[in-house]
Amino acid sequence: MIYLVYRMKLTERSRRDQKAFWTWLEDRESWFYRDLPMVREVRWYYSVIGDVYTLENWAAFEDEAAWGAYRKALAGLKGDRDWEHRRVSQDDWWEFLDTRIVADPPVRVGLRRAD
Repeated sequence: MIYLVYRMKLTERSRRDQKAFWTWLEDRESWFYRDLPMVREVRWYYSVIGDVYTLENWAAFEDEAAWGAYRKALAGLKGDRDWEHRRVSQDDWWEFLDTRIVADPPVRVGLRRAD
């Protein structure tokens, strides 16, 4: 599995109205990933110590081909004026800090306990 990781800093607007931000984020996730079936899983992490008001988005892909299909599909979606207008509204809520791609290690390590 590979992961596309975005790190974003919340804007002043988001910090002032956290309830509106979290509502917006829930709505954004549902429409943004709706037409991107190659994304296997999306996880969010919110920093509460250190880089406070920093959010990480981890999108999982089966392999590099799936990530390439994502990039191609995203380029197509950006051609839809309404979709793109909605996508760029994210600038009101966060500022992108950086992006990276990480992969699972080639051995079975890690711990996940059943609930």
